[in-house]
Amino acid sequence: MFDFVGVGILALVTLVFGWLFTRAWGSKNALLKWGGLVLTGLLTLLPGLLLALSLVGFYKLNARHPNPVVEVTVEGTPEQIARGAKFAEFCAGCHSPTAKPPLVGQNFFPPGEGPPAGTLYAANLTPAGELKDWTDGEIIRAIREGVHKDGRSLLIMPSEIFRNMSDEDVQSVVAYLRSQPAIEPDTPRARLNVVGAILVNIFPLFTVQAPITAPIVAPPEAPTAEYGEYLVSNLGCRVCHGPDLTGGVASGFGPPPGPNLTQIVPNWSEEQFMSFIRTGADPVDGREIDPGMMPWKEISAFATDDDLKAIYAYVHNLTPTEGPAQ
Repeated sequence: MFDFVGVGILALVTLVFGWLFTRAWGSKNALLKWGGLVLTGLLTLLPGLLLALSLVGFYKLNARHPNPVVEVTVEGTPEQIARGAKFAEFCAGCHSPTAKPPLVGQNFFPPGEGPPAGTLYAANLTPAGELKDWTDGEIIRAIREGVHKDGRSLLIMPSEIFRNMSDEDVQSVVAYLRSQPAIEPDTPRARLNVVGAILVNIFPLFTVQAPITAPIVAPPEAPTAEYGEYLVSNLGCRVCHGPDLTGGVASGFGPPPGPNLTQIVPNWSEEQFMSFIRTGADPVDGREIDPGMMPWKEISAFATDDDLKAIYAYVHNLTPTEGPAQ
């Protein structure tokens, strides 16, 4: 992708003010000379800087990543589809306007709501979308490594979470995606303009990950701390609560910072923790947590009681640690 018009305008403006800068330099009047140099210098520098940032942004947007594609054909058994449907609850937050399957995609920059950065959609993941032309291995690479079929980095794709997903589970997701009804229309491809190209240098929109070169096997499904750690890594808990679950850090872009779970959950009983996830009500003061800040509804829809017991076992056994200032 490349915005020839936007880049051309920035280049033209930079050249015009650069030419005016040289004219000011040759002025015989000291006031006009130095005043003109300051003014035209600033007016040359600003579009020049934006031009450079946009060119770097377009270079990053069009860069190809040589992550290899696994040769695999997903069987698509009923058991795989059912397992994949559970993980799809988390995909629906971006890939469905209703936050529920089917995953028909949605506009990240609706008119009048997002920045004037071009076109950026969460893709239609039903068989009516572009995935119908992808191999199972290409879909797996996109999920766990954030790489498009053509080798570009995907944008706003939480592959840093899903790269922890086992081979069996990621194949279940593919089985579910293939099983959905085909729902038209397909979503447009990303077409960012110069504003979007500049923004990708500022905000962490790229999601490409290092290639996965070895099999990933999940622990046995059981209410154990080992399986709980696997679930915590795959449900995105660390994105908000920090890598060690000691609390997230506020930033101008991205998810809200979550509290320090190592200081909270060890003070709850297993029953209190499970009730919190099922109802969203704080077991201490009874207040309901905003599901937009803490996705307890999605976690509850995904998790069996044994899943929640596993997560509790893992987090409850963590050593209480001071986290970053909120």
